[in-house]
Amino acid sequence: MGHIPQEVIDQVRIQADIVDVIQSYIPLKKMGRDFKACCPFHNEKTPSFVVNQQRQWFHCFGCGKHGNVISFVMERENVDFPNAIHILARRYHIFIPEETSHSPRRAYRKEGDAIGETPSVQVNFKERLYMLHEKAQAWFARRLREAPDSPVAAYLKTRELPQDIVEKFGIGASVDQWDAFMNYALREGFSLNELVDSGLIVKTDDSPPKTFDRFRNRLMFPIWNEQGRVVGFSARTIEKDFKGAKYVNSPETPVFKKGRLLYALHLARQEMGKKGYAVLCEGQLDTIALHRAGVTNAVAPQGTAFTEEQAIILKRYADCLYLAFDCDGAGTKAVFRAAELALPHGFSLKVVRFPGGKDPDELLRHSGAEAVANAVGDARDFFEFALDYLNAQNGNEPAGRAATAEAMIGFIMNLESDAAKSAYVSWLAEEMRLAASSLQHQLARMISRRNREGYRKIEPGEQIQKPNVQKRAPEEELYQKALRKLLECILADEAAAEAAAGKIQREMLDDSDLSRAIDDVIESKMLGEWCDAPARILDRFAEKVLDEELSELLMKEPTEPPSRKIIGKTMKDCFKVITVHYLNRQIAEKMELFRSLPPEDPQRSVITQELLKLTRERAMASTAKNPLGPEPVKQEEDDNLEF
Repeated sequence: MGHIPQEVIDQVRIQADIVDVIQSYIPLKKMGRDFKACCPFHNEKTPSFVVNQQRQWFHCFGCGKHGNVISFVMERENVDFPNAIHILARRYHIFIPEETSHSPRRAYRKEGDAIGETPSVQVNFKERLYMLHEKAQAWFARRLREAPDSPVAAYLKTRELPQDIVEKFGIGASVDQWDAFMNYALREGFSLNELVDSGLIVKTDDSPPKTFDRFRNRLMFPIWNEQGRVVGFSARTIEKDFKGAKYVNSPETPVFKKGRLLYALHLARQEMGKKGYAVLCEGQLDTIALHRAGVTNAVAPQGTAFTEEQAIILKRYADCLYLAFDCDGAGTKAVFRAAELALPHGFSLKVVRFPGGKDPDELLRHSGAEAVANAVGDARDFFEFALDYLNAQNGNEPAGRAATAEAMIGFIMNLESDAAKSAYVSWLAEEMRLAASSLQHQLARMISRRNREGYRKIEPGEQIQKPNVQKRAPEEELYQKALRKLLECILADEAAAEAAAGKIQREMLDDSDLSRAIDDVIESKMLGEWCDAPARILDRFAEKVLDEELSELLMKEPTEPPSRKIIGKTMKDCFKVITVHYLNRQIAEKMELFRSLPPEDPQRSVITQELLKLTRERAMASTAKNPLGPEPVKQEEDDNLEF
């Protein structure tokens, strides 16, 4: 997810009224100056959940949860801070630019703009793709609704989907024409290039090229991203003996990355938090069947096998994962592949088997919702399932038992927790009647072998190539040092974090781990959760290896912080270095733009004025050669934090 500018976050805070937002989830009753309700985060009979509209906060006197409108959405929707901002921005029609802080916006001309003029409106490229896909979803839904006797509508009736489910999942129909959607989208103001970039239109390599609709005469399933925006489609054929692909999916685009998408996640994430587990199945119809059966925490990979990125996303919402794949050989292989990806991320795994080898959709239609819900309720521990399967495959002969034990140790090796590894080794030894010490030895050998993989043996006399590490420029070294010092200060003193919030704008920071950590501390302070900032940062970076210095800073034992005066002096120096670095970057970008323009372009004079202004600002912000040098500062007792 791209960076969200600070001004957008501020706009969301201003426009998103907390009473309006909370009232869309639970009924509020006006009582004096406040609003009251039964808490949505714990069971209670007497209302203790209070919302103050004037101060824009909520507090539950029963369970202690409190915060602002953003933290309410985070808690209620079971999402992180950026996703909560996206949800609220969409509700209040606030535009979020998706580009990074250094990438240019792509301009789209409105009708009436003359060639050579600056476009009257600039819209982010990704936002245009989102708008196009949402228009497409509405158009496909209308085609299904307005043609109840069409072949696609007739096929849908055979799937026995109620109308409310069709509407909930946005199901539609593509018509049996080559250019029906293309013509509609062009009339709506989208360009042919945008349609091709979105993947909704195919452009051939012929000369001249031909363009036509990608989806024709198919049942259309919209695919949403984590924030609930349509980013692509999966289209199922309605023909019985169709010789082509049963499903046609959107291609990879700037908004559709199938390895990162989970079908229906935006509908399931809240239920994952409530139930404590997620259900992973194979496709759209299986997901819909599980939701119809009350298993509303079900999702599916999109057009690909389960990926590590999807595992990381799911771990944000649940610690336990149920694998509800088909009961055939391919489904069992998918269970084992998913386990290899999920176990290292700390998931507790269970496996769902459907009676008679059916999938959830078939079981629902033949045996009803209760049978599907019962199958999920009877899910087995993954290791029990794997052992039974491997015993049946390998037999009870010594060679077969050895193969089973080795395969099981291979799964145990993937567990994140050492305690879990030890517990499952003991369990496996008891189940297979083998010595636990021999299994522990096998586990150690397999871990050692895995750690050695990827390291090639150096032959005698071979020259070892040293990695080509580029040394940072002195200015960049100073900037990174300033970031680290600033982070150290705002982690040590809450008032320093508040001061940083007023001085540091997000565009002044780069995309390093240090900058993101600074952003998290400032955000934690603004949410009244400054004490939880280190845990918030570690949670954000749970899926990657942290910079060594940052890791040490976050996990070191707390000590007596420096005096307020020392922190204030250090913060001043940091602000100056960061400001100068930011202005240098701005000047470099303006200079590059200036050089790219022809000499007669009037825009050059505008840029010249901007460069003069930036240069003056840099001169004012500049300080001594090394403002963060090692000179000792005499510690003085002073409770005033001055900037």
